[in-house]
Amino acid sequence: MLPQIQFVYNDSTSHVGKLSTIFRTATMQGYTYNGPVDCTRQPDSSNLKGTTAIVTGGANGLGEAYVRALVAAGVNVCIGDLNTKRGKKLELELPGTKFVQCNTANWDDQVRLFQAASKHSPTGRISYVVANAGIHRPDEVFTYDGDNAEPRKPNLSTIDVNVNGTLYTAKLAMHYFVKQNGHTPSENQEDTCLVLIGSGAAFLDVPRAPQYDASKWAMRGIMHSVRRTAYHYGSRVNVISPWYVRTSILSEETFNSIEALGIQFATVEDAGECLIRILSDKSINGKSLFVTARKWAERGYMDLDLEDYDGIDLLQEIQEEQMRSAPPEAGLFV
Repeated sequence: MLPQIQFVYNDSTSHVGKLSTIFRTATMQGYTYNGPVDCTRQPDSSNLKGTTAIVTGGANGLGEAYVRALVAAGVNVCIGDLNTKRGKKLELELPGTKFVQCNTANWDDQVRLFQAASKHSPTGRISYVVANAGIHRPDEVFTYDGDNAEPRKPNLSTIDVNVNGTLYTAKLAMHYFVKQNGHTPSENQEDTCLVLIGSGAAFLDVPRAPQYDASKWAMRGIMHSVRRTAYHYGSRVNVISPWYVRTSILSEETFNSIEALGIQFATVEDAGECLIRILSDKSINGKSLFVTARKWAERGYMDLDLEDYDGIDLLQEIQEEQMRSAPPEAGLFV
């Protein structure tokens, strides 16, 4: 277990001051707000070739789209999914892929997934982790059990997969990133990135689905917690939040009903390009990109620019005080 730093906040010779000096030498910039990401540029994926990525829930739907986009960019991909049939089919079809059966709600399964990815990697390194695995089911938190019935304990499997499973993924990703890049910033650190998969439900009112909504807001919470410290280890963290995309997460009947209302969908291809845009640009850290209908964005994704408080002086002041009371350097691994 790595030791934690102890801090004395009123001591000018404390570890905080020393660490601040050390971290100014880092090759990756700490989190700063520089306005929204320009999502009109076609990404240049040439710097991704030969790296290795993990995609949880990568055997179908959006996860499969992320896998295909990564493979097209020359990335070796380890696919973690419960669907063995689909996973093995992709492994046979796509060069440089390896399938590992994995229930992301199970810690031991995810440990095996990361171990397999490290062995699958030509260099032994894991550069990118896409925490995509998630489910959507009828929400028993919302369900009314009747006037003459006692309320029944709800099934919280959505939280188990979407939140607990993602936290397992985040823990393992950062462990491997720190282990690979070391505890002290240096010119030898290689770019690593954790991408959390949110949803339009992470920004919008979505009735009747409190668990799913909570789980997708949680992706933003994880990102906000990590984005100011990950750079010390040469790492980044970002969120992709898709709009309606035709996948198996909802029934065909539901999608047809939505489309009949005149609502335009996003596409899996645009979601894949959004991922490549994030991974190929080392300046993108602490951002949420929204994969959306083309009527709203030229390339099918955009930065809604909701993760900071530009122009809202009170919230900026509160954020600054939060950083003073819990500085990013506190509790870093050394």
